[in-house]
Amino acid sequence: YEHMQVVYGISHQILIFNPEMKNQLKLSVDTLASAYKGTYTPLGQGIIHSATYPETLRELQEALDSLHQYPRLTADIEAFSLRFWEAGIATCAFAWDEHNGMAFACDYSYADDEDHGVFIPDREVRQMLKQFLLDYKGTLIWHNSGYDVKVIIYTLWMEHPQDWKGLQEGLHHMCKNWHDTMIIAYLATNTTAGNVLGLKPLAHEFAGNWAVEEIKDVGKIPLRKLREYNLIDALSTFYVFNKYYNIMVEDNQKDFYYSMALPSQKVLIQIELTGMPMSFQKIQEVETTLQTMKDKACAVIESHQLIKDINFTLQNDAMEAANAKLKTKQHPLSKFADVVFNPGSPKNMQKLLYSVMQLPVIDYTDTKQPAVGADTLEKLVHHCTDVTHKELLKSFVDYAKVEKILSTFIAAMKRGFVKADGVMYLHGSFMFGGTVSGRLSSKEPNLQNIPSNSSLAKLIKMCFMPAMGWLFCGADFSSLEDKINSLLTKDPNKIKVYTDHYDGHALRAYAYFGDQMPDIQNTVESINSISDKKHPHYHLRQDSKSPTFALTYQGTWRTMVKNLGWPEDKAKKVEANYNTLYQVSIQWVKDKIQGACEKGYAEVAFGLRIRTPLLGQSVLGGGAIREAEAEARTLGNAISGQSYGLLNNRAINAFMAKVWDSPFKYDILPVALIHDAIYLMVKDDVEVVAYVNEHLIKEMEWQELPEIQHDQVKLSAEIDLFWPSWANPITIPNGLSKQQIIALCTEAKRKYEEK
Repeated sequence: YEHMQVVYGISHQILIFNPEMKNQLKLSVDTLASAYKGTYTPLGQGIIHSATYPETLRELQEALDSLHQYPRLTADIEAFSLRFWEAGIATCAFAWDEHNGMAFACDYSYADDEDHGVFIPDREVRQMLKQFLLDYKGTLIWHNSGYDVKVIIYTLWMEHPQDWKGLQEGLHHMCKNWHDTMIIAYLATNTTAGNVLGLKPLAHEFAGNWAVEEIKDVGKIPLRKLREYNLIDALSTFYVFNKYYNIMVEDNQKDFYYSMALPSQKVLIQIELTGMPMSFQKIQEVETTLQTMKDKACAVIESHQLIKDINFTLQNDAMEAANAKLKTKQHPLSKFADVVFNPGSPKNMQKLLYSVMQLPVIDYTDTKQPAVGADTLEKLVHHCTDVTHKELLKSFVDYAKVEKILSTFIAAMKRGFVKADGVMYLHGSFMFGGTVSGRLSSKEPNLQNIPSNSSLAKLIKMCFMPAMGWLFCGADFSSLEDKINSLLTKDPNKIKVYTDHYDGHALRAYAYFGDQMPDIQNTVESINSISDKKHPHYHLRQDSKSPTFALTYQGTWRTMVKNLGWPEDKAKKVEANYNTLYQVSIQWVKDKIQGACEKGYAEVAFGLRIRTPLLGQSVLGGGAIREAEAEARTLGNAISGQSYGLLNNRAINAFMAKVWDSPFKYDILPVALIHDAIYLMVKDDVEVVAYVNEHLIKEMEWQELPEIQHDQVKLSAEIDLFWPSWANPITIPNGLSKQQIIALCTEAKRKYEEK
């Protein structure tokens, strides 16, 4: 079929779900037309109009000197590793428009031939590059500055991994006149349909597939080709900037970009360069404990009769398959004794859960396969009536949760960076723009996924402890999403939890299950009595938590049937009671979603825009299409409080601006932002702790956005000192004197050592 030509295309129907795909559709049609007319040229061909590749130090200096004439440059580096302490700067490129630029080698040196390179730090080139960066007065534009700028600061400014002075000098200089096109593209395209923020997809229509796959090992790329790749990255960054910056401005996202996004990125770079302190010995101990828990769960699983039965089936199937290929000699069943059920195999689990146990398929994977993960297993427990089967499912849940911790958190922690103080540091990766709501995302590992309030969470946290002379501390907003939702919606039944001092869970339990509590009166004192663990209705308070979570995040009675295994009539009754209790806030969300239907977007915390392509073309209610309803749920969650997790960013941005101008700038180091909490490493000095307790809490109590101001409902937080590890918090009340802090910590230390 070599006479045939194929043009990749997309269905025009996809534009209903994501109008941003119109560029890809146009690209396909244009390609088809040009191919038919015989005028087709591959994307990216000829985009380099002029390129300078200096070889000698003199040529490099002249090329760098010539860049000062340009008020704006894009910049990009290629490096030897994603781990910044192993990365170096293989090559560096600058471009002054979409078609002209330069690229040069820094730490890339030829190996045995000119087709391979090795990492050899070049101090002369590094110094020339650093001096240029110091002298250049224009604006530098990066794509994903969280990587490139981080590597440059570490490589050019930090003399060793804990050179906090060099880190901050580089940080303040590199984050002065700068742009990040990844963030710009996020703000210009943020949509419930999802974002693609990689440089290659964003610039594909301009540069084509200039590197079909991401470069995983620059040493395997010849220098001539690597420099060209690097330069095309810089040219493409200029293209993305020119395309999306004006869109961002037109959509009123400029103020958000400068006041929230760029300051957050600066703090995140410092966070990632600092890292979270860990004890390698404790990691090993926790890994052993987790492995024991996994083995225990496996033992229960392997001894269950269902597993013995399915092992026989698997072995028999394997025997028949093998013997079917043989003409004479047949293998006995005993030959396949090693074929056993594997709880880590999705296929094995699917067969057991849905074929053997006949459980309902309630969740699907991204590839539309029946899900078998820990979250799904926990839901299936509620759908299981056989006691022995339920015990087996619980063992699977234990196995899956422990295995996830071992394969994600422990594996990542063991790859940490051991520094001169003898402590291992976890350097994760945080991303601004990784979620629709504006909340941070993280990876390697995803710290946002640390299990909360469980024995597994405590085990993970036991691994985090600082070096001698330092303290690990944190501050978590108190009930941030609940308070924000109350303040935004002005729902009286949400507000009174804070003004009248109701126990929120007890109030909702009374609303849902009041007919089961004839002895409870509709008073604060009577309803709050349910929160006593010894109260006969305490179990109803606990039962209220899951449906509240589901319904708050745009679920329905069907969610309770699926997740909790409730009968339909019970689920519908609780949903009706919830709707009555919170009718004001439910109507508020509906009005916001209706506004998005009319405008095609909604604005959430700090003016962040969330585009809603489907809602902009829909009339919700009755015949609403499923995808539009899903989009409405995503938007509802964001506007109801999730996006105000950005208050955490605002607090750390404002606090660190104070710290950088204080005598404690090298004594207070941010190390993580997780959900609604800020984590720091601070010097073991009461002066420093008192400073944090005063100034960080002040920033976390900030409540100046008009929509969340209230004379009684106030945002709040408290400092925790974690000693000896993150698993053991010592809460420092607001406003304590230095003497009181010392006394409190001394008493907490005594109690801990007595255990």
